Amino acid sequence: MDVAGQLRRSIDAVRRRRNLIVFFALAHVAFFIFGQWVIANGIPAAVELREQALGELKDVGYLKPLTGFLGGSIPLQIFYTFAFNLIVGAFFTTTATGLVFFMPYLLAVWRGFIVGMLTYGLVDSSGAAVAFYGTFILEFGAYCLTSAVGTDIGLTLVWPGRKRCATRKEAMREAMRDGADIYFLAIILLFIAAIWEIGSLYIVGPLI
Repeated sequence: MDVAGQLRRSIDAVRRRRNLIVFFALAHVAFFIFGQWVIANGIPAAVELREQALGELKDVGYLKPLTGFLGGSIPLQIFYTFAFNLIVGAFFTTTATGLVFFMPYLLAVWRGFIVGMLTYGLVDSSGAAVAFYGTFILEFGAYCLTSAVGTDIGLTLVWPGRKRCATRKEAMREAMRDGADIYFLAIILLFIAAIWEIGSLYIVGPLI
């Protein structure tokens, strides 16, 4: 595989979809800040939701392998985190839902809000800040890419003329080709994010 050539194609595809990517980045950041704001201002419904979510966090199914049978192996924890974030966090949650083209936006809003709300007041040291914001930028950066892929495919499905192709089939083929190129970068970001996240857990400890 020509990695350098693939990287160039991926960057070109990102440039073509930059408006969608920036849109999702702004949505994540804006609602992350909003999630922090509602807790900082003691909005009762938000505080209650946060307490409920924090109480249920230890029972979340996808976290159990990390503290269970994978607990003694850093490489396996990294691989599990990477695979889960790629398959569930990126593909099923942000790309597949793009067939209904507005769904990735709603999920970006919810994800940003929940993460902002849950982490308010917990990033209380420089080490925790590096651990959290490094993971946040890498993971959510990847999700912005994969959300743009899903939305682009969904928009092309209902409005193929935006691709300036002769047929709907050609337009979809172009959207899928760009999507595959963008996913190459998303995979790299998610792999680095998994290393960063698991490494931070061992160095800094869990935030929650």
